[in-house]
Amino acid sequence: MKVCVFGAGAVGSNIAAHLLRASTAEVAIVARGPHLEAMRRRGLTLKSDTDAFTVETPLATDDPASLGPQDLVLVTLKAVSLPSCAPAIGRLVAPGGAAAFLSNGVPWWWRHGLDDAPATLPLLDPDGALWRDVGPERSLGGVIYSPNAIVEPGVVVNRARSRFVFGAPKAGPNPMLDRTVALFREAGMEARASADIRREIWLKLLLNAPGNPLAALTRLSAGERAQDEGLVAVASAIIREVLAVAAAEGWDLAADVDVEAAVRPAGALGGGRPSMLQDVLAGRPTEVEALLGQPAAFAKAHGLATPVVDVVLPLMRGLDRAVRAGRT
Repeated sequence: MKVCVFGAGAVGSNIAAHLLRASTAEVAIVARGPHLEAMRRRGLTLKSDTDAFTVETPLATDDPASLGPQDLVLVTLKAVSLPSCAPAIGRLVAPGGAAAFLSNGVPWWWRHGLDDAPATLPLLDPDGALWRDVGPERSLGGVIYSPNAIVEPGVVVNRARSRFVFGAPKAGPNPMLDRTVALFREAGMEARASADIRREIWLKLLLNAPGNPLAALTRLSAGERAQDEGLVAVASAIIREVLAVAAAEGWDLAADVDVEAAVRPAGALGGGRPSMLQDVLAGRPTEVEALLGQPAAFAKAHGLATPVVDVVLPLMRGLDRAVRAGRT
């Protein structure tokens, strides 16, 4: 099986390291910059509280066109970077293969398989490039629970136990979904398939929608935010508003979510940086549309009021514009 990890940042490098160590597939890596150069020179190192190992990366490149067709393309780019890479991703997917998108927030393929639904989501796929060049019928969705950081080029630290959930946008048997889950498990990663991947995406979004933007805006750790009653109130309101949006879209998750536990997570004392804060500090564009913009658009379509999201969203869009302009 030929597998490409497309966009090997922190999460992608974690996945690639496990796959390369397992040697159960031919693994190619698409990365860039100093991280790519370090992997080429001395391999890829993954560290955690329980493990540390280095693997060679013989197929590491910044030119996806140099790779042949891949049975599985694991796309670990942030949602904001996906549209510009759609042609390259689409060309990589072999006949009968699939692209699995592992990114936070609402995915671009959301409407595929839903009755009487429009196709693209303009906030996430503005020109329809992903829908056209990759195709939702060749795509899988993925939900990541795996906090990682690149601490130096070629070295990634995993800060907690990782697990992955995969699913197809359209119901029914999906051999590539089964193969993907099996591949991860064979490499020692915790993975499972979901018959309703959108439900899993909502559940993760209920954590990310408050946590990532508030971390990016305040620079405070989860523990510090949990001790600030004003920020706890904002985070709680965002969760409740997103819960209402999910229900309007057809997923009633109120019985599955403990808002208090979500905003004051047990053990949230450290200084771990959520991905959106990492992006801001590194001067990279953020996933604001996938985490907040698209839920706000869903709310508007349903006539729902989301007063707190409607304040935090423009603040995050403003911060995102500043980052893009190099003013951070």
